[in-house]
Amino acid sequence: MFKPFAELWRYRDLAGILIAKELKLRYRRSVLGFAWTMLNPLMTMLILTVVFSHVMRVQVDHFPVFVLSALLPWNFFSQSLSGGAYSIIHNESLLRNVRVPRAVFPMALVGSHLVNFLLALVPLLLVMVWQGVSLRPSALLLPYCLLALACFTTGVVLVLSAWTVFFRDLGQIVEVSITALFYLTPIIYPLSILPERYAGYFKLNPLYHLVTPFRTIFFEGTVPEPASLLVSGAIGLVALLGGFAVFRSRQDHFLQYLS
Repeated sequence: MFKPFAELWRYRDLAGILIAKELKLRYRRSVLGFAWTMLNPLMTMLILTVVFSHVMRVQVDHFPVFVLSALLPWNFFSQSLSGGAYSIIHNESLLRNVRVPRAVFPMALVGSHLVNFLLALVPLLLVMVWQGVSLRPSALLLPYCLLALACFTTGVVLVLSAWTVFFRDLGQIVEVSITALFYLTPIIYPLSILPERYAGYFKLNPLYHLVTPFRTIFFEGTVPEPASLLVSGAIGLVALLGGFAVFRSRQDHFLQYLS
């Protein structure tokens, strides 16, 4: 079971090169470059704050922190899926000419967005200072929450990158699904505003359990419920192992469908 992980570890230097390449391509010819990693979520936060806090009058204290603390992990997940679905297709030439573990390509794509996520935490901390929200000792759990989210995201991307080779329309379906998931995940609204009979259905969304701990840590300044942490860790582990299983079952057929 651990053989594919050991194989990928041997190619960690290549993964680092691919991550750096992805980041350079993403901001090539951009005047502000990496600054967009911080500006993009800030601008989105500003728009959401104006619309929901001032226009629609959603009653949440420190709304900018409330939104940004969930928006950043969501952005990491959604952007990884959008690009990751095509990560095998876009690296066809390397797949044909270089003998490397094929999973390194979607994983490197996720890694590049993980770097963006970590950089985007800087504006979140600045917004917290501006709003008078303190970072509490519960922040020590951030590595665990981030690992659970990264494992889940990697697992999903592995599945999508494998199946998009055979069904090119899957990438478009992913984009539509991401939009739906955004509104089905309590990012721009608290779950408490929903009728109790519906709240339980929203908790069936795995992203609820993966995104909410970040808000609990940054916005509420408290420790997430132990049950919530266990669920998020289990979701991440199952998704990662399942993603590898699906990817390995399809990877030997990639070159037949790439052209």
